[in-house]
Amino acid sequence: MLKVAYIDHTAKWSGGEVALFNILTNIGEQIEPLVILAEEGTLAERLREKGIDVRIIPLDESIRSRGRNAVNLGAPAAAIKLLAYGRKLAPLLKQEKVDCVHTNSLKSAFYGAVAAKKAGVPLIWHIRDHIGAPYLKPVVAKAIRLLSRLLPNGVIANSHSTLNALELPRTKKTLVVYSAFAKAIGEGIGKRDQKDFNVLLVGRLAHWKGQHVVLEAAKAFKQDSRVKFWLAGDALFGEEEYKQELIRKMQQDDLSNVSLLGHVDDIQGLMNKADLLIHTSITPEPFGQVIVEGMAAGLPVIASNEGGPVEIVVPGVTGLLIQPGDAKVLADSITWMLDHPEERRRMADSGMKRVKEHFVIENTVKDIVDYYKGLLAAT
Repeated sequence: MLKVAYIDHTAKWSGGEVALFNILTNIGEQIEPLVILAEEGTLAERLREKGIDVRIIPLDESIRSRGRNAVNLGAPAAAIKLLAYGRKLAPLLKQEKVDCVHTNSLKSAFYGAVAAKKAGVPLIWHIRDHIGAPYLKPVVAKAIRLLSRLLPNGVIANSHSTLNALELPRTKKTLVVYSAFAKAIGEGIGKRDQKDFNVLLVGRLAHWKGQHVVLEAAKAFKQDSRVKFWLAGDALFGEEEYKQELIRKMQQDDLSNVSLLGHVDDIQGLMNKADLLIHTSITPEPFGQVIVEGMAAGLPVIASNEGGPVEIVVPGVTGLLIQPGDAKVLADSITWMLDHPEERRRMADSGMKRVKEHFVIENTVKDIVDYYKGLLAAT
């Protein structure tokens, strides 16, 4: 059995952390996970409930919440604190005799590198972010690309789009593994409300996620009482100002057809009540885990045609891919879905079939375990 230390700087219940939870609760008996988090939170609580060993080594909140593009006078001091934190983790890795370190976020990739090198164990970076503009400043993206060549022994990416953005040499041991679905496909799908047409977007409230584009598109449906827009997710990582902008926009344009639902625990239950899933990121989405979840729930999908969604949605078969940031195109696509119920049903069936074939957790964990074995055998 291999003992793997999984390191993350946050315990918030966000996309990368949900994906990590799905991996760790399905990885089987070949791996003994040790999870090291920099704060308490939902991820820690849910992992403990599953009997997984979780250790909290606190990291200063000002460092944990520091923006990815914060290149300023405070950057050197923040880097020094991250290095010191990494050195602090090394004795635990030695004491627990871990076979390798698997980092789950960009921030943990850096201090995890210090910890792994000091402990003398192989390091794997799991990259879940698009390393490039506009998500990252060019200087930040360039630095991460350089370090991804030098620091980790191997790199896992959540899509081919994410891996390609890293521009790694072919000699680097890499793996593309999708953030897979970990529940029964189609479970709980019942007869959806025939009166309303519920359009669902799931994701934290952030400008790059494009909720403002949805509000603009929603204006086209103010006279159609059937169409309701549900925005599930809350502001995280210092994005409260954007949330307030959305609220002001809704009031200003009298968008009573839009509901901000905040954080929703039972996303699958919500999806079972929706008719259409939209995914409106205006910068390339690294993967798009919620798209897979929506397809598994029997929803046709409208998504941006950049980044990871291109690897998930088959245009005209499981949904539509559209130009990001264009509210009119989004509104026209929603209208098309509304006017073509038979095509929607076919897309829903095709989506569930595609999830079964390409995005189930059993394939994901098998690929990761095989990757560990290959990497460790080569180091």
